Amino acid sequence: MKKSAAIFAFFLVSGSAYAVVPTPTLPAPPPMPAPQIGGVKAAVLLDVNTDQILLDQNGNTSYDPSGLVKLMTAYLLYQAEAQKMVQPDERISVSVDAWHAPGSRMFIQPGLPVTVDQLTHGLLIDGGNDAAIAIAQAVAGSVGGFVDLMNREAVGMGLRQTHFVNPDGMPTPGQRSTAVDMARLARALLVKFPQVAKIAGQASYQYNHITQYNYNPLAGQKDITGLGVGLASADNWDLAVSASKDGRGLVAVILGASSRAVAGTDASAMLHYGFHGWQERQVYPAGAIVAQLKRVDWSPETLSMITPKAIQVVVPKPSQGKVESRFVADPTLQAPLKANTQVGTLDLLWNGKVLKSEPVLAKNAVAKAGWFSRLWHRVRGSL
Repeated sequence: MKKSAAIFAFFLVSGSAYAVVPTPTLPAPPPMPAPQIGGVKAAVLLDVNTDQILLDQNGNTSYDPSGLVKLMTAYLLYQAEAQKMVQPDERISVSVDAWHAPGSRMFIQPGLPVTVDQLTHGLLIDGGNDAAIAIAQAVAGSVGGFVDLMNREAVGMGLRQTHFVNPDGMPTPGQRSTAVDMARLARALLVKFPQVAKIAGQASYQYNHITQYNYNPLAGQKDITGLGVGLASADNWDLAVSASKDGRGLVAVILGASSRAVAGTDASAMLHYGFHGWQERQVYPAGAIVAQLKRVDWSPETLSMITPKAIQVVVPKPSQGKVESRFVADPTLQAPLKANTQVGTLDLLWNGKVLKSEPVLAKNAVAKAGWFSRLWHRVRGSL
């Protein structure tokens, strides 16, 4: 994308001057239509790199996420490994509760050797409920303690409509989430622990001479990297599919499909739409000045705002319209301010719709101006 010349538009607001750098204009043909998703309760498509939601059908309505709760189980397991609480080659003692876990299983049992790595495969490939219970007990000492960790982590991730009751996803009153929350959870898992994709996308694995197959109907296909399947009832399938192509990542979440095949077909259509109907654009490089704020009672008078990292968005292709930026200052902003302090957010808009918001930092420090500096700023401003 060609860089346009910096043009500053100034707006006087209660003694302050905002200078917003406009972002480039993008080309114009009509976008690809979104796929028609039918026979499901909710569907969400999320772009991993930008955290943008590209398709949302009842995405904020609460449902039973069933086996998709294992995404949080996997997240906490990888976190425990990173913190050296457990090791992949560590042997785990299997409890009677894990052995007798109902539903999908990898067939672990007391006295039969099983490692954390094997449990990870059993959890992510065939959705083993016995693996989920064994992992919970190994990480937190008890299932109840592990569920507390799950809910604490959900709060930290901002999954406001999610509440966990167990680590395996067996239908239980009070367990709820949304397609948007599950997509955000899947993204967090992929971004923080990308090694999950090496396991979750496998079509099968073997433990104790038993071959187990992935319930994900898209597993083993080109570009598919995971992630999970759940069955809330006989005709109530949940599916989270991740895929990676040409440096982009997508997560498609389906809740309440009438069958596993329907969930797979809809998720495949969503992924095709995401890869072929949208394109990534860098709007600002890291460290770009995106706005300026002037106050006569500051020294120096001008505070420049920068992006702490490169900002990308995805836009429809072929695209029409333009990406616009809108700086929103922190309402409590006042001197003194240190450099690299967050001073507000930058909204990126497409045809008037906010695509995403990013933090904006102070490039320079400012202090309270003395009486002479304030006088000089006023005199210079009147010239």
